[in-house]
Amino acid sequence: MQRSHIPPDGNALHRFVVGRDGEGHWIARDEQGSTGGVFADRSSAVRFATMESGHQAGAIRFAPASVRLSLFN
Repeated sequence: MQRSHIPPDGNALHRFVVGRDGEGHWIARDEQGSTGGVFADRSSAVRFATMESGHQAGAIRFAPASVRLSLFN
């Protein structure tokens, strides 16, 4: 699996990206790099992103399975 930067898709509503890191942990991070976390499961990562985005519809997108996220990239 490749490690890659997730390019913005042009939709200004997206604020968080959720996906897995190279060790299989779930990552939820703000696209601006201001907040994020490492989680044991997908639902916890989504819950965090949902709460941090104020429950705004369309604020979360998922990284493709071939991309490995990091809090620092």
